[in-house]
Amino acid sequence: MFLSQVKRYGDRVLYRCARDGQWGELTWNDARREVREIALGLLSLEVRKGDRVAIFSSNRVEWSLIDWANICIGALTVPIYASSASAQVSYLLGHSGSTILFVESAERLAKLDLQSPHFRQLRKVVVIDSAAGLPPFSEGRVISLAALEELGRHYGKAYKDEFERIAESIRQDDDLTIIYTSGTTGEPKGVLTSHGHYLFMIDAVDKALSSTDQDVTLQFLPLAHSFGRLEHFMVVAKSYTCGFARSMETIAKDLLEIRPTLLFCVPRVYENAYSRIRARAAASGFSQRLFFGFGLAVGRRVSLCLRKGGRVPLGLRLAYGLARRMVFARIHAGFGGRLRVAISGGAALAPEIAEFFHALGILVLEGYGLTESSTVSHVNRTARYKFGTVGLPLEGVECRIGEDGEVLLRGPNIFKGYYRDQKATQEAIDTEGWLHTGDIGAIDGDGFLRITDRKKDLIVTSGGKKVAPQVIENLLKADPLFNQVMVIGDRQRHLMALITLNQEQVRGWGKGEGLEFRSAEEIASHPRVHALVKERIRQKNKALAPFEAVRNFRILPCDFSVETGELTPTLKLRRQIVTERYRDLIEEMIRRAGLEL
Repeated sequence: MFLSQVKRYGDRVLYRCARDGQWGELTWNDARREVREIALGLLSLEVRKGDRVAIFSSNRVEWSLIDWANICIGALTVPIYASSASAQVSYLLGHSGSTILFVESAERLAKLDLQSPHFRQLRKVVVIDSAAGLPPFSEGRVISLAALEELGRHYGKAYKDEFERIAESIRQDDDLTIIYTSGTTGEPKGVLTSHGHYLFMIDAVDKALSSTDQDVTLQFLPLAHSFGRLEHFMVVAKSYTCGFARSMETIAKDLLEIRPTLLFCVPRVYENAYSRIRARAAASGFSQRLFFGFGLAVGRRVSLCLRKGGRVPLGLRLAYGLARRMVFARIHAGFGGRLRVAISGGAALAPEIAEFFHALGILVLEGYGLTESSTVSHVNRTARYKFGTVGLPLEGVECRIGEDGEVLLRGPNIFKGYYRDQKATQEAIDTEGWLHTGDIGAIDGDGFLRITDRKKDLIVTSGGKKVAPQVIENLLKADPLFNQVMVIGDRQRHLMALITLNQEQVRGWGKGEGLEFRSAEEIASHPRVHALVKERIRQKNKALAPFEAVRNFRILPCDFSVETGELTPTLKLRRQIVTERYRDLIEEMIRRAGLEL
């Protein structure tokens, strides 16, 4: 696929990336040349079909080029999250049996325990960015990417058609990659998929999205995650122009530079944008707040008409056109000004947030899937969507709900198995070929799937009521005041929550109340802030059944983060770790059995 697309698009721009502070471009021909040299370099190191090659790096254009080099010679890419600790890297290298490790920089390499047996098994460590020089390492097993490409050029002269011959020999049932699950509980498992799995996925997603070679994406989802990896495959399959975000912190600026037409995101990005838009509207002058309120009200009416499938009345269309010019244009410009479709996956998106963006003229299509289903099984379509659901199954994918409410999937996208773990594979896929997802959901009369929670995350109160915490968490997070929420209460009379706040929102509110906060710790402990949070939760509780209501809470001074291990690299809560870290706080809430709300 990659090589045929190169022949078709040649000197057209494929990738845009920032180097030394300047944005540059790589054409398809440029990409092929580098992919070929990397692949030949790996062949010179005796990497063969079926060998595992690990990549430990943040997103950058070289990541994609290395992956395509592996793909073209039949090596299996083993992605490793850039946030992984040394022990995690060591475990993945050992479990996968990787023989080559690509690492982003000498600085990142220096943080690893190079004397570990799992590192000693490596034939070579290839440093992608070697501008700062290479660290000393025994037996000369560390080389730069530039040196590897030089090896490839020499190897290519001796074996002129070797790259093309091997690439043409790859078949659909050949193994493609081992993507390790992020591990919300226990050790990560290696999900083994084939070329055929993702060829099916590309075709099915293309039918659902109807994208074209005129589309532009901004790649910032981790390429070590199956969602980011699917985007990376779609870029080549559909010939998008792909810009690489410089970092998660620069996304807002990178959107203005790349101006994407398609956006692949996790819910946290939309949640943050929702909070910022609401906060800025609230902090603006009276006339601006009035215009925003008018525009949002008009947008909500238009959204409702579109969702019901009816025509938008002429008067409403004219009012909406005015709202787009006067109110929404600046918001659209913040996304680059030409965003056509936004995709959300990896976790649940609150319906209120999807409805809010739709009112602003930005359609966010939520999807669903697992690494084990080759990333996607369901997605909403531009012509058929329901907020609060993850959409309809992809063409060729079957879905049903088990007796206990578990979502079951079957189709050509279901993975081959967990690498070196036959027992776990048999537990995940039953004898009829159904993948047991571990998610609880329901299918409505129109075939749309609604995910309520993870099976293992369901809370059972002391009264025997089963509660899906994600539903309540998303309801609370729809309030811009709340940044993150984790609901707890298993085997307890009432539900409780750990909450982090939007510091900008709280400080803005405090200013209006004549309060000035010196630190996040002061905010978390201030009685007026506590009273504000209490009232907001009370309002949200009105939409819940009595046994679902949050009756107690504690405000944390800092957000859950990947660095502290409380979030996975794709920003999912690691509930067990959060529970353990705040055990004393939780036990103190439990001891105070009296109702606070």
